Amino acid sequence: MTHSRPRHARRIAASLTAGLAVVALAGCSGGAETSSAPAADLAQDIVFALKEDPTCLDPQQTSVTTSLIVGRQLADSLLDQNPDTGEIVPWLASEWEASDDLTSYTFTLREGVTFSDGTALTSEVVAANFDAIVALGASASLANGYLAGYEGTAIADDSTFTVTFSAPNVQFQQGATTMSLGILSAETVAASAEDRCQAVVGSGPFVLESYVPNDAVGLVGREGYDWASQLREHEGEAHLDSISFPIIAEPSVRTGGLESGEYDVIQDVPYVDESRFGTDEYRLYAKANPGIPNSLVLNTTRGPLADEAVRQAISAALDREQINVLTGSLSGSAPTSVLTSSTPGFTDLGDVLAFDADRSEELLEGDGWSLGEDGIYEKDGEPLTVTVTAFYAQDVLEAAQMQLREAGIDLQLKMVSSGDFFGAVASGDYDALGAALTRTDPDALRTLLSTESAARWGIVDDAELEALLQEQAQTADADARQKLVDDIQQIVAERAYVIPTLETVQLHGSRAGVEGITFDSAARLHLYDTRVVSD
Repeated sequence: MTHSRPRHARRIAASLTAGLAVVALAGCSGGAETSSAPAADLAQDIVFALKEDPTCLDPQQTSVTTSLIVGRQLADSLLDQNPDTGEIVPWLASEWEASDDLTSYTFTLREGVTFSDGTALTSEVVAANFDAIVALGASASLANGYLAGYEGTAIADDSTFTVTFSAPNVQFQQGATTMSLGILSAETVAASAEDRCQAVVGSGPFVLESYVPNDAVGLVGREGYDWASQLREHEGEAHLDSISFPIIAEPSVRTGGLESGEYDVIQDVPYVDESRFGTDEYRLYAKANPGIPNSLVLNTTRGPLADEAVRQAISAALDREQINVLTGSLSGSAPTSVLTSSTPGFTDLGDVLAFDADRSEELLEGDGWSLGEDGIYEKDGEPLTVTVTAFYAQDVLEAAQMQLREAGIDLQLKMVSSGDFFGAVASGDYDALGAALTRTDPDALRTLLSTESAARWGIVDDAELEALLQEQAQTADADARQKLVDDIQQIVAERAYVIPTLETVQLHGSRAGVEGITFDSAARLHLYDTRVVSD
């Protein structure tokens, strides 16, 4: 049951210990963030232009950044993580404890939390969420990665429960801070996967008012919200009364709308426009994604990519520093590992990933490839052509394409919709994927490459790597796990299963009269503290 009360915009009223340290690279240019109060004489409503259709609003099912920008405002998580220190703190759970062997985690829920449909947050609802995630299977691939080995949730009472696993699950505690394990209402998790994508009920500070695919998403502030994480700047209801998310695919229209005042905030400021909005009239919000950098994620079971020498030649032919320059990124950087430098457990492998055109040539010619008249290597009458399927970062791929062409390698780009991208992932019908994977844990590599992962993108048959991926996921000792993670990165880089191109940086912009936009530890946005102030 919902009702409304008058204000600038309608609000929906409701019936009544730390993980691995995170080195988060975050910055704000165009003026330092302040703590100004919301302007009493200004409507607390913003227009935030998105770069694409969210497609699915259910945070448990999606891994698309645009979808998660919306989903984070609707759903809270059991725990939260400080993006600067990596400390894990309470949120919907007031306290928790992990068993010594990390096969079980016991939580106590904070009192008084309700979903926007008026139902209470209980242990039974949390159990239903986790059970539903497992039932979703590949539709909730990232969430299922955090629940690897899930045996069930034992309910002690309405506020106390224990989540158990068949083997040590190191990543679950950090996973409990993410949107992938965000807690939704019992009615939402009982719905079909398709219905959940269109309508989500959470306990968050905003409520979904409307979603018209390929047009706009509308949120309104939730009346009575009073259980924000201690990492937020204030308590009580969100400052904003409403957020309108028009879907504006063309970057120049988004940037033009920010300049004209049509939009208050825009997603994904193009790197080439970073300096343009680095003035006192605007604010830029930049944070490096943890996890897997923008990369060529390979299917090593078909075509020339089945040949390790070819994969290594492609990696050696990429000048990653130049790619960073060509894409115009001031906030980005050249990757030096198969994990980003902001990821816990990162190991610098700059020597393995160094640009070396001569080595690329030697690898190919030593493998029986010869340069054709068109400047592309060929072997047994077949050109060295690889097709990469992607739905974003076309500029990065075009820079890589240009460099590989100079090295005699024909990289073809297949830019598709996000739906078609994940369709290709499901079918395995691709040579390579142009993609990144955001995770605040080195277990991202298991998610990406393990034969047992529901979110497997890199198709690799390597028993040594598989054993290491599984072992690190079950190793509680931090030093022992780091050694395993070091070995994994070395193998993945040297055998070129993942070929990094650029460290991904989330770069968003707002006019100066908007404050309080913050990133979580996975570089996703919180708009709970966002407010409109005097310019």
